[in-house]
Amino acid sequence: MQSSDLSKEIDISNAERLPQFDSNRSLKILIHGWNADRNNMATIPVRNAYLVQNRHNLLVADWSSIAGMAYSTARELVRPIGYRIGVILDEFMHRMSINYDQLHVVGHSLGAHVAGNVGKYFGGRLARITALDPAGPLFVSHSVDAVGSSDALFVDAIHTDGLVLGEVFARAHVDFYPNRGIPSQPGCERLDIITLNACSHYRSTRFFAESILLPYNFVAWKCGLKDILDNRSSECIRDVRNKDEGESIVVMGEHVENRTRGSYYLETSNSSPYGLGKRILRRHQR
Repeated sequence: MQSSDLSKEIDISNAERLPQFDSNRSLKILIHGWNADRNNMATIPVRNAYLVQNRHNLLVADWSSIAGMAYSTARELVRPIGYRIGVILDEFMHRMSINYDQLHVVGHSLGAHVAGNVGKYFGGRLARITALDPAGPLFVSHSVDAVGSSDALFVDAIHTDGLVLGEVFARAHVDFYPNRGIPSQPGCERLDIITLNACSHYRSTRFFAESILLPYNFVAWKCGLKDILDNRSSECIRDVRNKDEGESIVVMGEHVENRTRGSYYLETSNSSPYGLGKRILRRHQR
């Protein structure tokens, strides 16, 4: 597991002291997905956004030796990998006097389920887990090693490639479904063909990274999951598109309120900045 700043990386399992570590700050843990490492293009935007913000301690878990194996093998090992990260993290927390309420684990794809198992190792006592397009292949709704709402005091998920590389199951306290949470995400129509859906799958990380520095860029409306996934324009989504109405509006991403519950729908642009939040809020407040 690596401690990151703008100039160097340190393996925390071998480091007794980290001069740049501030025990009063929250601790962000980033976990990459399958066939990736800590410098994967899905991890870098989130890592860089946190480093630019400069408000948190940041660790990046590198489990590339397992993530580089066949997908079926890596998928079967999400629990032992999550527990191994938990052991290393537990020792580090004791050395640095870190409390459970300071920890936020962010995982992408298969790493989202690894993040859930880190939470399971700690008995659901961590403050927050964020699942970015949790992996779908070889997971079912009742998979016991999948990320779930009992894995932390607050669990949020962003779905962008459901039914292909990601999944659509509502596993978290709050699940966000940008553009219905399924491919192709706006701007990914051609790239999904070339990248085998990686564009839509990685879009969750781009949305989350943007939300770190631009807190109100993504606003979402509460809708039933069936309405969100309906191929026809559901009544809830018609309200969002045409009247800017809905049961409630919340912010998606880094700054979501931890009391938020349910499934939420939103739309985005096809290029960065992706969020339409400020424009929507201005219309809604008229």
